[in-house]
Amino acid sequence: MEIRRDTFWNISSDMQIWFYILAGVACLVFLYGFYRRFKLWNKGRREKVQWKNIKDNLKHFLKLAIRQTKLQKDKPVGLMHKMIAYGFAALFIGTVLVFIDEDFNLPILQGTFYLVYEFVLDIFGLLFLVGLIAFLIIRGGKFRKRMLQGKMDYLFLILFILIGIGGYVTEGIRLAESNLDYAQWSPVGYGLSRLFVKSKLFNIDTYWFWWLSHALLAFILIAIIPFTKLLHILTAPLNILISPVKRTGDFDAMVFLKGDHRDRIAVSNMYDFTNMQLMSTDACTECGRCDNVCPARLSGKDLAPRNIVMKIRDNMYENKAISSFISAEELKQCTNCAACVEACPVSINHIDLILAMRRGALPEELLNPHAEETLVNLDFDQNIWGSAWSEREAWAEGLNVQVLKKFKNTSKEA
Repeated sequence: MEIRRDTFWNISSDMQIWFYILAGVACLVFLYGFYRRFKLWNKGRREKVQWKNIKDNLKHFLKLAIRQTKLQKDKPVGLMHKMIAYGFAALFIGTVLVFIDEDFNLPILQGTFYLVYEFVLDIFGLLFLVGLIAFLIIRGGKFRKRMLQGKMDYLFLILFILIGIGGYVTEGIRLAESNLDYAQWSPVGYGLSRLFVKSKLFNIDTYWFWWLSHALLAFILIAIIPFTKLLHILTAPLNILISPVKRTGDFDAMVFLKGDHRDRIAVSNMYDFTNMQLMSTDACTECGRCDNVCPARLSGKDLAPRNIVMKIRDNMYENKAISSFISAEELKQCTNCAACVEACPVSINHIDLILAMRRGALPEELLNPHAEETLVNLDFDQNIWGSAWSEREAWAEGLNVQVLKKFKNTSKEA
């Protein structure tokens, strides 16, 4: 028996045509959505991607994006996220191989390679589903208070779960009806195929329905990615790779302009941010790890680093004044400890964003006139009153305060 993949098993040519039409529509919607965000990033001040940063970041990328070391600090959630991320990556690679095999007519999914392919995808698909279900339980049970509880967060998880289950159902029906000698190489699909024998709901007559519903859910996922926080699937690795890695405590928010001229970023309006800073906000996963370590947030103040990032991301559509959606109080409450930067698993630099907005707000809103005057006096005269150096002793006149005089040592050494 020939060992190879039959991609469109029991699918009519008309349905195959509709499959490609819907796939094309989903991809076009995805590209439009991504280009739409890309245009918004580029409305910011232009900051060039530095090849040196990419080279320096490769080791950092391996730790954060591949090994996901920061997520490991929360072991249960970190493990679940790894299962989802690795499972999703394996299934995506598997889909690309199917595309190459079927549409480029390059028969790579055959023989021993195909058997290993089936086994690996079945295992990683199972890890993917287990991770998703565990996340659904963790979120639904509110075991992590830092997580947001929006309806879309649950819908994303349910959508992923349905896509995963749909893939196994179609595989189980195909194996049950085909009686392939090598069906055991797909352990999950083979187990389902034993259950589907003589089933009225899962058989060759209903296969087209399960196959089509699986495809439609996958196309919906592709189409919505750029319009939701799922965009972090692309932008998070990108931000980790291209953003300059700064040591905790390095607050030198600069941007390179023409002629390598360095200019401090002062952000009063949305598009005063750099394009890379705007892109970094789309990398946010809304995990809340930054809020969980922020001393201002933990002490009950208004500042929440996650809210700062989300407000910038959600107000990117026009060149709004920063003061219209972020208060001066929030900016003042940041202690610059950089705990949020250290905790962020996708390398968002909250401190650079906050300091840039502070510079833009400083003349108008951030400081009251008396506080600003005090700081200026300290800078120029080294005292808060702005008194001249020649008048430093004037405050003591009439108070009989003894003034220390220079001591003249008259003793002689032996």
